[in-house]
Amino acid sequence: MRTILKSIAIAAAALSGATFASVVTATAAVGVSFDIGSVAVGYSDGYMGTDHQFHRWAHPSDAAHYRAAHKDQYHSYRHDDPKHH
Repeated sequence: MRTILKSIAIAAAALSGATFASVVTATAAVGVSFDIGSVAVGYSDGYMGTDHQFHRWAHPSDAAHYRAAHKDQYHSYRHDDPKHH
């Protein structure tokens, strides 16, 4: 009987630890934020990063914040618009 109770207690502890770990992981993923300093030039559909790669805006609010703070480096057309190349 004691062995069964110990086994149940160990199994419960293992399951609660796994649940706690997944909650911590999920909470950590929410903390990702947009770094406006990584934008070299902004466009309506995304931005050219300081890493020389094109990235889509993750949220419309990111584009709005960048446009308000860096009007001289924001273009209201798409990055691949043939009229502006």
